[in-house]
Amino acid sequence: MIRTYSAPRADWRARFDSIGFTFYDMESEGGRPYWQEEAAYGFSGTEIDAFEEATAELFRLCMEACERIVRDRRFAEFGIPVELWDLVEKSWDEDDPTVYGRFDLAYDAAGTIKLLEFNADTPTSLVESAAAQWQWLVETRGDGADQFNLLHELLVEQWVHLRVQRWFLPQGARLHLASLHDSGDGQLIVEDADTVGYMAETARLAGFEVKQIFMEDVQFDEDAHGFIDGDGERIERIFKLYPWEWMVREEFAQYFPTTRATTAWVEPIWKMMLSNKQLLVVLWELFPDHPLLLAAYPTPDRLRGRAYVEKPRLGREGANVTMYDLVGRKTAENGGDYGAEGFVYQERATLANIDGKTVIVGSWIVGETPAGIDVRETSGPITGDLAEFVPHYITDHEERP
Repeated sequence: MIRTYSAPRADWRARFDSIGFTFYDMESEGGRPYWQEEAAYGFSGTEIDAFEEATAELFRLCMEACERIVRDRRFAEFGIPVELWDLVEKSWDEDDPTVYGRFDLAYDAAGTIKLLEFNADTPTSLVESAAAQWQWLVETRGDGADQFNLLHELLVEQWVHLRVQRWFLPQGARLHLASLHDSGDGQLIVEDADTVGYMAETARLAGFEVKQIFMEDVQFDEDAHGFIDGDGERIERIFKLYPWEWMVREEFAQYFPTTRATTAWVEPIWKMMLSNKQLLVVLWELFPDHPLLLAAYPTPDRLRGRAYVEKPRLGREGANVTMYDLVGRKTAENGGDYGAEGFVYQERATLANIDGKTVIVGSWIVGETPAGIDVRETSGPITGDLAEFVPHYITDHEERP
């Protein structure tokens, strides 16, 4: 992996506006824009192959972990309300379909890949990974350039799979797609709206008639005993960029078991087993010393003598993450609003550091297929909400078979 200088395009903002990526100026470190194309990361074909193989293997391990969690009914560890345990089990046993997810991976100078966490329910950075960095590649590095990015094609294929083979629907079937409009301040959450807008486009290309709404519009019609949108239209299938851990605490959660046959949610509720960092503990318990995993426990006791990280089970974007050194001294921490759900403790990974930047690789899975990578960098040890997105390319693509 190398970090190289890249001259920004003069009109890069307008070019991104044209593809529906509009939150590029979201503030990052030092007030810089979230999107950065003054630099780019180059990976060899061998490295790309390693990411692809690691992603497939990690997904396999996660599926085995879900099976064990369900069979042993370990739902309490994941904070799943007891009244929904049977629903989660049924959702898993009946293989409710999934569309996508993103593994966050540590990658060091020796080429070692380690799982940091799995964003399995509501992963963002989708539109910039699938569309923005591909546009950058074509417009800055020429027609012969390449990157590990099959996201767009695979998302369309996966939506076709859901429509035709899982839901047995004709061309033009309705699909709702929703995100949260605001956080109580009335200001549109542009990142989420753009992400859902891009996902809607892939579903439209797969033959759905799409309707983009906000989660605030979702209502429950008690007379019809079903979910409806703000126009009173019945919601039969819905992609939601809204986490299950919030949904199951809301008033309409009581209706999930009795509307399972009439409303399909994507991502499905069984993803609650994967989007919780308790998964890291279960993975290490089931596959100790696996080369792609870091030691993880529910308490820090067994990590004494090793540098480790405290992570909230349901935290996001590095919030409430604390790092400790070999003797248990705190070395870095991020604030935030998470932690009431409890913490897990994970051995600290060695992260690549290039030009003073700490690097995290996001590796996407669509269905069961590795679909591409993205790169985020920060000047600090914790990758949080101020990290910057940097595009990537394959350095020796012409030699790859």
